Amino acid sequence: MKAVRIIEWGQPVQIEDVPQPAPGSDEVLVRVRAAALNPFDLAVVAGYVQSMLNTPMTPGTDLAGEVVEVGADVTDLKPGDEVFGYIPMRGGAFAEYAIAKPNELTLKPRSLDYVQAASVPLTSLTAWQSLFDVAQLQSGERLLIHGAGGAVGSFGAQFAREKGAYVIGTASAEKAPIVQEAGVDQYINYQEERFEDVVSDVDVVLITARSEDLVTRSFDVMKPGGRLVASSLNPSAEEAEARGLRASGIMSQPNPDQLTTIAEMIDAGKIKVFVDHTFPLDEAQAAYDLLQTGKNVGKVVLTVG
Repeated sequence: MKAVRIIEWGQPVQIEDVPQPAPGSDEVLVRVRAAALNPFDLAVVAGYVQSMLNTPMTPGTDLAGEVVEVGADVTDLKPGDEVFGYIPMRGGAFAEYAIAKPNELTLKPRSLDYVQAASVPLTSLTAWQSLFDVAQLQSGERLLIHGAGGAVGSFGAQFAREKGAYVIGTASAEKAPIVQEAGVDQYINYQEERFEDVVSDVDVVLITARSEDLVTRSFDVMKPGGRLVASSLNPSAEEAEARGLRASGIMSQPNPDQLTTIAEMIDAGKIKVFVDHTFPLDEAQAAYDLLQTGKNVGKVVLTVG
C-alpha cells in the first residue's frame, strides 16, 4: 500500500510502498478515504517528539474511512462500517490502510463526506475536553477563545454556543468569516485592537496558540475563580493561583462517546465543519507546506484512493 513516510526528522515526507498492516485481536483495519493534518503533524515531522517515535514512520492521527477487518476481540465495529477517529501519537493515518483501536473510532456523521469527517476528530475532541472536562463551562458564563478562527477554536465556539455561554472570539481578519459562521457573540480582530481593551469579566479562556504572552494578558480580564485552558502549551498554574484563578494545559484523548455526541450534533445541523483545501496522498508535502504557512482558512485534508 502507499503511505506517507517520515524517513528523517526535519526533512520532507516521502511516499513509499509499505506492507498493508494486519489487525491484532483488539484492533481494527480501516481503509482510509481521507486524513486531516493538524499542527501536531508539523511538530512530528520537525522531530519535536522524536524521543517517543522512531523513523521511518507513517504519520497522521485524524482519519475517516471504512472498516475492512476487525480483530477477534472487537465487538463494537464490523466490516463495512463507515468510521472516523483519532489515532494518538503513534500515527499511521496518512496511508491507504491504517490500524486503530476500537476506542479510537466511531461511526462517522451521516451528513458528512469522508473529507469533512476526517477534519473533525482531534480538534473537536480538544475543544470539547478543554471546555467541558477541564474548564467545566456552564450556561450563562462568558468564554474568551483566542484563535476562534482555527479548527479547535471554531469547534469550541460552537460547542459553547450550544451550551448557552456568551462567546468572545479573537482571530485575524482572514478568518473572520469562520468566526462569524461559528456564531460568536463578539468578534475581535486582534490585528487591530487589543482584546483587554474591550473585554472583561471572563469566566473561561481557551487559548489555542503557543503564546505565553496571551496567558498573562488573559489573566487580567478574568473573574476571580476563572479557568484558563491552553491547548498548545502549559500555562503557569502557580501564577494563576496567585491571582485567584485556575490554569492548565490539555492533552486530548480519544473518546468514542464524546465523538459520537459530536457526530450527532453535526447531523442535527448544530455544528459546522470548515475545510480549506484537499490534496491527494502523493502530494502530502504540499499539504504540509500549506499548513506551515498558517494561511489556510479551515482544515487541510489528504484524500486517499
